Amino acid sequence: MNKWVKFSSKTSTPFALAFLSPVFFWQVDLLTWLLLAVIAGIVVIFILITFILLPLARRKPKRRPAPPPAPAPVPPPAEAEPAPAVPPVDDLLDTLTLAPADVHTPAIAPPIADPVTLPVSGRRPDTIRWRIAGLSDVGLKRELNEDNLMMIEAESGALGPYGIYIVADGLGGHEAGEVASQITIDTIRNHHDQHPPNGAPFNDWFNEAIMATNDKVLAYQESHKEAEKMGSTLVMALVAGNMAHIANVGDSRAYHLTNGEINQISIDHSLVERLVQIGQITREEARTHKQRNVVYSIIGEKRRLEVGHYDLALSPGDRLLLCSDGLSGMITDEELLRISQSEPDPARAARQMVSAAREAGGHDNITAILVQMN
Repeated sequence: MNKWVKFSSKTSTPFALAFLSPVFFWQVDLLTWLLLAVIAGIVVIFILITFILLPLARRKPKRRPAPPPAPAPVPPPAEAEPAPAVPPVDDLLDTLTLAPADVHTPAIAPPIADPVTLPVSGRRPDTIRWRIAGLSDVGLKRELNEDNLMMIEAESGALGPYGIYIVADGLGGHEAGEVASQITIDTIRNHHDQHPPNGAPFNDWFNEAIMATNDKVLAYQESHKEAEKMGSTLVMALVAGNMAHIANVGDSRAYHLTNGEINQISIDHSLVERLVQIGQITREEARTHKQRNVVYSIIGEKRRLEVGHYDLALSPGDRLLLCSDGLSGMITDEELLRISQSEPDPARAARQMVSAAREAGGHDNITAILVQMN
């Protein structure tokens, strides 16, 4: 067998010399030595980087602080000038001028118009036994009046003298609401001219007029895409003899005012009215409810409508009030009654009601029709 070195205890050559002998080196595997050399080189490089190069790289030359800037020369003190004399107060007032045009100033509210006291025909039947007044106002917050009213009076053999009184509150904005309320009153007027009422009960006549109005508004929406969100609420009354026959869609209202009481005759087609009816909220809470403007029956919203019908007997001195929510939503029923009791003339009473709604904020268009039995 191969032997690298042969020695025994009797050998006179020491072990160290045997290890360094040429025979030992030649018999060691060459690849093993190469591996040892590589490892030794890596160790040397690591020592070099860690203990020599890195400390040198981290050293930064010390910066000398910059010399402080030379102080600026102090100018010689100037002589104090005498303070200008203050002119008298009257002179200051004389120098004041108006603010420039670009300064925002509150817009001046338009004045309230005079109430209308004649029907659309301009002439009242000679034997009619009640007085009328109608007024529509833009309010204080809107630029456009989307409300509309119309008062129609005529005479027939079946009814004698009668009147049809309409308040429409347009919805939709951007002039679409104004168009919807105008279509509403115009269509009802055309329906009256072509098919005048000829006797009680009047529910069918109301329904036909309202459905014709609804169809007209829907047809306008189809041909005018910008008006597809428009609609209108409606309250109308047919007064003949001592009876008022009332129909409503939405939250425009009818009230019965006597010398000592006010009663809401119509029922709103609104969410808060439903909550009042089922006892979840009170009528006082409904006035400030955050969803008080949610209405579920509107002309122009769908093909089928919910229409309310009511009959009311009127005594001499009684008043029938038809109004948009711009009036009923701004002042309380008690305030409406107070104004009605304080003003015997229906035109002045209507004007005071509109004025009170404006004083309460005038957030919406305000429309009212008063019918007063003689």
